Amino acid sequence: MRLSIDMNRRTFLRISAGAGGVWLARPASRSAESSSTSDEAGLLARAKEQIEKHRKGDGVVAVRDAQGKPIENAMVELEQTRHEFLFGCNFFMFGRIRDPEREAEYRRRFAALLNYATLGFYWPYYEPERGKAIYDYTDKVTAWCRESGLTCKGHPLVWDYADPKWLPKDFAEIRSPSNARVREIVERFKGRIDIWDVVNEPTHLGRFKTRTGERAIAMGAVPYTAEALKIARQANPKARLLVNDYRTDPPFEKILESLSEEGKLLFDAIGIQSHMHGGG
Repeated sequence: MRLSIDMNRRTFLRISAGAGGVWLARPASRSAESSSTSDEAGLLARAKEQIEKHRKGDGVVAVRDAQGKPIENAMVELEQTRHEFLFGCNFFMFGRIRDPEREAEYRRRFAALLNYATLGFYWPYYEPERGKAIYDYTDKVTAWCRESGLTCKGHPLVWDYADPKWLPKDFAEIRSPSNARVREIVERFKGRIDIWDVVNEPTHLGRFKTRTGERAIAMGAVPYTAEALKIARQANPKARLLVNDYRTDPPFEKILESLSEEGKLLFDAIGIQSHMHGGG
């Protein structure tokens, strides 16, 4: 049986309740082919050196008998069964494939190839009615991921791409459910999801013409992002918090450099996204 599933973020948003008709446009750029080839060659040439420096370390294996005494000249065979480097993709189709055989194959291949699953928390879809988030679904996904040895990441907690249909118009009234959502979700899934894209695309607020975006613009990108990060940190101090964007230019750098308090960054890492949808 050949499994063929095409499910990217655009498709997910288009078919999800409350998120219909959202299409993302990205500025395109193309560098000279010779420059690209040269850069790639340089990266590959340094790859082995970087692997030795950043991906390897020294270790000591102590072999002892049943009484705890060291065994001299013991022969030891080690087999790596997993690694710390996370490699994965979105897991949006979990439980959504009508054919049971294809669903089972989707899960089998996902776990066989990957160790990292991104779970969707797009607000209009995740909470179609106020106070009625689809926690039961995420409970099932995280339980399966844990049994299968997959690390989960949540994406995104705050993004101005679309508003839930029930969202109030007043900015002050939007702030309350938005902040409550961040706090409740991060706290609820603590220990199951400890990596979060807290704020998505803060460099380009307002382009979707949403009330969420208008509120974000009124606040300013830095206060808007900082508020969500602080709430997420309070909800799970041990979580790894990210600010995600498709830009790597000075506007993103400026926001990141401003996200600090008492000399400490409010986030732990940055997310850099790239969309390759075959022109779709």
